[in-house]
Amino acid sequence: MNYPYLLTPGPLTTSGTVKEAMLRDWGSRDRAFIAMNREMCGRLVALAGAEETHVCVPLQGSGTFTVEATLATLVPRDGKLLVLVNGAYGTRMVQIFRVMGRAVEALEWPRTSA
Repeated sequence: MNYPYLLTPGPLTTSGTVKEAMLRDWGSRDRAFIAMNREMCGRLVALAGAEETHVCVPLQGSGTFTVEATLATLVPRDGKLLVLVNGAYGTRMVQIFRVMGRAVEALEWPRTSA
């Protein structure tokens, strides 16, 4: 069978078709899983036009985990982060950066603003 690539669905409520797509178990050492990851990583690096200088490292975890890893990796320790906050995710990014002891500035708007 030809299954779609669906590794971490969201939001928390999912349709029946999404749940059905999740019925395939992927083993991290299975050839199909390794090949799918290799292809995905190659396509992401190509999309960024960075094949000669960068590699893709998939991160396993929640969206918050990935945001924290990205902020800690890409923003220099002596840098400063500007977060445009219009909801919970922006607020969380500011909090994460403050816990890291890094400089952060938040510009906030109500969730209902365009």
